Amino acid sequence: MTHARSIDPIVSTEWLADNRTDDDLVVVDARGPTAYEDGHVPGAVNAPKWTWMDAEADLLLTLPDAEDLFETVGSLGIAPDSRVVVVGGTGDTFDLADVLNAADTLVYAGLDDVAVLNGGYTKWIDEERPTEDGAVVPTQTEYSGTLEAGMFVTKADVESSLWDVPLLDTRSPEAYFGAMQEDFTDRPGHIPGATCLPAAWLWTDEGTFREPDELEALVEGLVGEDRSQKVFLYCGASPFSKSWRYVMQEVLGYENARVYNGAAQEWTQDPEAPLDCYCWE
Repeated sequence: MTHARSIDPIVSTEWLADNRTDDDLVVVDARGPTAYEDGHVPGAVNAPKWTWMDAEADLLLTLPDAEDLFETVGSLGIAPDSRVVVVGGTGDTFDLADVLNAADTLVYAGLDDVAVLNGGYTKWIDEERPTEDGAVVPTQTEYSGTLEAGMFVTKADVESSLWDVPLLDTRSPEAYFGAMQEDFTDRPGHIPGATCLPAAWLWTDEGTFREPDELEALVEGLVGEDRSQKVFLYCGASPFSKSWRYVMQEVLGYENARVYNGAAQEWTQDPEAPLDCYCWE
């Protein structure tokens, strides 16, 4: 899957400062409402992590259905031809992943021009760029698009492809190895054949992205250079894997990077689903 772009998938604070007042640009702040209302990029609308999930689903962070997602996108003032920049915090890997989770879900909703701000709101304020507090009320639009359904795979897809399709576990090495078990999983360990590519490796200690050649080397070292091959990714509940999927497709050009959205939480609920523990694949 490829789509046309007019902005880079990762934009700088300088770019956003120069373009933030453009009529077709929507800045989306992915932080929680308290942090957002305490200060944000002028004009930014707020859409924290729960904006991008089905709150009634049995699994955490399940994608909303098309109707609900399109309603959410329109409620933020985003039109099909809008350019969108997602801004967030850099406190930890979860904060950083929230930004890419939002961006990747917007790509899923059919938007071409989605970007994330490199260094997030932290870099923006460190550079003493303009901010405002309070909340921005978006001008709602009627949004409709075509879901990029090929971005995601099911548990059955993963089961039928074990050892045949490269599978990346984007959790921490401790979770992958089985040395710790996440609260929302039923068993420790990783899906057989998966290799470990932690989401935390996307960013530097300052919360900016690693250079593209570093990211490229990390991915190619595990799955090779073929940009057309299928690659499946998963994590605990999906934001980490969606973070790597966004970078693999939008930055590195892997056309068939797909996320197992049910993730380890769904896989480990099935006592018959195999798990490898205390080993590296």
